[in-house]
Amino acid sequence: MAFEKWTPQPEFERFPASATIVQSRLIRLPSPVAGMLRLRGKTSAHLFYDRKRKLIGIKPLDRKEENAAGAAKIRQSEKSTSLHVPSFFRTYQIDVPGIKRFHCWYDEKERMAMIDISRPSPRGRPAGT
Repeated sequence: MAFEKWTPQPEFERFPASATIVQSRLIRLPSPVAGMLRLRGKTSAHLFYDRKRKLIGIKPLDRKEENAAGAAKIRQSEKSTSLHVPSFFRTYQIDVPGIKRFHCWYDEKERMAMIDISRPSPRGRPAGT
């Protein structure tokens, strides 16, 4: 049997690409997923919502834009990145009772992180993984 060289995978591949939404007010991402979504190291973002497809878009702002009107503050710790945005959920009447996980990805065309809230993941696993 021939030897195969093991190559470590990028850290985000070890984690399901999922976002957790808590009580329709907080979006939380594990640090590796936030890095994949290009949100790590950012301090604020604009949020978007597609009512028809039930997609939340998060577009991080550059340093020069970070104090823009309507920008959501991004909080970061060693283990996670979060956005506390209860008014966003109220404005669009998005109701996520309890704690639910949703599939997420980075959309190159739109240049923002996307969260599909059309269906929560069964048993805490993100849909689509």
